[in-house]
Amino acid sequence: MALSEEALQDAYVNAVGKFTSCPYYGTEVLPEAPIELYKKGYAKHITIMAGSTADEARLFMGEGPSLTFEEQKIFAQRAVGDAAAYLKEEDKKYYEEFRRVCRDQEPGLIETEFINDLMFRVPMLQQLDAQSAFNKTFCYYWSYPSSNAEVGAAHSVELIFVFDLRGVGTSSPFNGTNVPDEIYNAVQQMWTNFARCGNPSTDKIEWKPYSVDDQNVMNIAGPNDMHMEKDLLAEQYKAVLPLLKYYQFMDKYFTPGYLLDIMAAREQKA
Repeated sequence: MALSEEALQDAYVNAVGKFTSCPYYGTEVLPEAPIELYKKGYAKHITIMAGSTADEARLFMGEGPSLTFEEQKIFAQRAVGDAAAYLKEEDKKYYEEFRRVCRDQEPGLIETEFINDLMFRVPMLQQLDAQSAFNKTFCYYWSYPSSNAEVGAAHSVELIFVFDLRGVGTSSPFNGTNVPDEIYNAVQQMWTNFARCGNPSTDKIEWKPYSVDDQNVMNIAGPNDMHMEKDLLAEQYKAVLPLLKYYQFMDKYFTPGYLLDIMAAREQKA
């Protein structure tokens, strides 16, 4: 029996409200996990450049819902705290190890970094680990912050530099006020070189390939600070890697649901 237009609208709103931010495999559309296809060499003819930003998750907490920095930390603590409680006993040691080695030991920022790694950085590195067995891969870590300290180097901040979006969207955290010519020109050259010849190195910067054995990462930290690092945040990577199997489950906790309570609390204080 076909659903009515009203029922279809309700179903759509319900699905969007759950905000699933990753592809779910095991369906007719995506029957197998993409990482398994990489391991089998389905993309062996492709050279890949991939990366992550230092504060990926803060875009979704800091820009969309316009949470303050302190509210972002509350959101992260609640979401990760609730999700981590459902880890199997034998896996809780990995989360505790992550908390021990996390680059930032401030409550709220530990949990934010866990979201960064679980949702973005570690799956990306897992992809490069698999692909590097067949072809060259290049990895970057964007730590240069946006013009808004509340969101730092959040998800997509590098797009300002890659596509020259300086001055676009003056009300955005990424309005381009923190974009000196030096870093813009260097990034443009690196991305263009990769697109043209499969190697992002420039006449001034050597970008070494990434592999499982040589985890070379280009750390883009500022206009005059773009350098290779080996085994960047390696201890965090090792702790999170065994927990990737929980991502589809834990994803439901990294949703706007918690934001409603935070926004309500803000209104009560006003």
